Amino acid sequence: MRKLNCFMLICLLAPAAMGNVIEDCTGTPVEATEIDATLSIHSGTLAINGRAVFDSLASGSDLRSTMQLSEVKFLISDIRTDSPKLYFINSNAFEYHWKFFNEALGWNLSLLDFNTRTYTDFNRRLIAGSVVAHDRYAGEYFSNGVYAIEFWPSDPVHADDVLLAYNLVTVGMEFASGSIVYHPTGETQVQIYHDEYELFDQGGVPVLFTSELYSGVDYAALNTGVACGVLRIGIPGGVFSSRDILVFESIPNDISHVAGIITTIPQTPLSHINLKAMQNGTPNIYIPGFSQSAEFQSLLGSYVRLTALPGGYTIEEIPFSVAEDWLESVRPDSVTFLTRLLSESRILPIDEIKLSHSGAYGAKSASLGELTWCLPWFSVPDGYAIPFYYYHKFMEYNELYHSIDSLLASDEFSGSFQQREDMLKVLRQRITESEIPPWMMDSLSVMWEQFEPSVSLRCRSSTNNEDMPGFNGAGLYNSFTHHPQEGHISETIKQVWAGMWTYRAFEEREFHRIDHFSAAMGVLIHPSFKDELANGVAVTRNVFNPFITGYYVNVQLGEDMVTNPESESVPEEFIVTRQNLTGTVLSEIQYIGLSNRVPSEEKVLSTEQIEQLVDYLEMIHHHYTIVYGIDTENSGFAMEIEFKITDQGELIVKQARPWVSNT
Repeated sequence: MRKLNCFMLICLLAPAAMGNVIEDCTGTPVEATEIDATLSIHSGTLAINGRAVFDSLASGSDLRSTMQLSEVKFLISDIRTDSPKLYFINSNAFEYHWKFFNEALGWNLSLLDFNTRTYTDFNRRLIAGSVVAHDRYAGEYFSNGVYAIEFWPSDPVHADDVLLAYNLVTVGMEFASGSIVYHPTGETQVQIYHDEYELFDQGGVPVLFTSELYSGVDYAALNTGVACGVLRIGIPGGVFSSRDILVFESIPNDISHVAGIITTIPQTPLSHINLKAMQNGTPNIYIPGFSQSAEFQSLLGSYVRLTALPGGYTIEEIPFSVAEDWLESVRPDSVTFLTRLLSESRILPIDEIKLSHSGAYGAKSASLGELTWCLPWFSVPDGYAIPFYYYHKFMEYNELYHSIDSLLASDEFSGSFQQREDMLKVLRQRITESEIPPWMMDSLSVMWEQFEPSVSLRCRSSTNNEDMPGFNGAGLYNSFTHHPQEGHISETIKQVWAGMWTYRAFEEREFHRIDHFSAAMGVLIHPSFKDELANGVAVTRNVFNPFITGYYVNVQLGEDMVTNPESESVPEEFIVTRQNLTGTVLSEIQYIGLSNRVPSEEKVLSTEQIEQLVDYLEMIHHHYTIVYGIDTENSGFAMEIEFKITDQGELIVKQARPWVSNT
């Protein structure tokens, strides 16, 4: 961050005037009605005299984001006069600046006219922005949080207008003096800052860039909530239970159902462990240095209650009985039997199935098939879907259901978590060593012969217990690649079927009281990609800041998966906003962090690739709102996708599922 210069603030606030005149986009004068100089608190205020007033105006109390932010919108009128006027908007009463301008200030401008006078690089007459409270930010010059002045990411706000807004907001929020900064939210504003650096420097405006703002925190609640359990050190790949609250010094690729998660290094919101935390309501927080703290050392191995709040956490020792009561209170009361349709016995091409086939082929296969109905055919993997029928008949043929029934009933299986994990490993080995019925071998051979003999095939799990609204099942089940030299493809398909009985998958179903025998495994098969240029995950919403619509993307160079990253891997992380403010669609990229796998200041994705990705995200979001019957006014709905850039530079979407959030 730039070290700020000292300067004299000038109070530019003045009472609201009457009879102001502004022209519409045709040049016709539009006159405002009378404006009361004293706004009702229900509309807004001319000054905020303390945090309590800020919170009463903020629209963050019932919105959830990764950073748990609170925001107050503001509007500045008469900016090209000697008496510009600042209005802090009651953001709970007015979602949009335009609504406030017309309804609270008495104007009568169309949305296009308002946008033309507010979000353009020419003829600007208004400044619309927000003050966002980043309470947990800690840096060299600000140790107790900051209030960031932010504008719409594609708004080309120049130094003179930023300085005007900064001066007015600083005077209007005197209680926060010394903690107010300017945050350029998009690449347009970042470029303007660099181009007009001398003006910013002379004006003394302190600037924090996105990467600084989101990295300089001493606490982050990726998922809030309360949990009770044993406080333990978490080791990636370890055996854990729903009674554990784990502290990790590195991010595990996957994890069984646990009570709570604390990491001492930053997380990406799209990692498998956080997706699972949001699905299960598991507190998941980042606290740097926690494993070295006296608090941790004094509670290690004890039963504790962890309370993760947006602004901080508490952790306290509790009796064993309290922890057990809590565990039972968060589990379902009754057993759930999953939909498992066994009437469908055909292996079908992916482009012949839709989401409605989930009950027979699994959500992953069905959703990939659904993608072929909304994206260009070349952007979705081409292959086949094997129904649950095959898994079921294989298990019956080898009497494996009887073996599992005996296993679950044994005292040894329920004796300890380590014993359970060991016994499930033996079960999986038996499944992979069992024979496939002759008729099934013939059918799988016919399917296999449709692919080129030299092509490696990706065999992916597709169950009735994942990729569903409210339950994504991220990381529960295994996928495998079958190479031509490895014999018949049935050997790899059996590995996928055996993945139904991994420890983490079993524990997830057990916690949710899901009947294990109603769970079924389909298999999705398509050519395997190799030498990919990039792999990524994206969500059709802004998970960091709910006040600015957008698309959130994590992407990493090569074959390194964002959801299951290699050790010490840090992905490229950015938000794209796309808005039609003045009749032209504009895309703006806001980089939160850069990949540590590419040279400094370089990007994993080009601007052209990002534009294509956002085009696809818009198509997917629109299509699935229709398929799921989502009310378009429901701003909480979003889709999460996994994508890759192939060695030929092609964008491929390999998975889509409903985004499970804590809203």
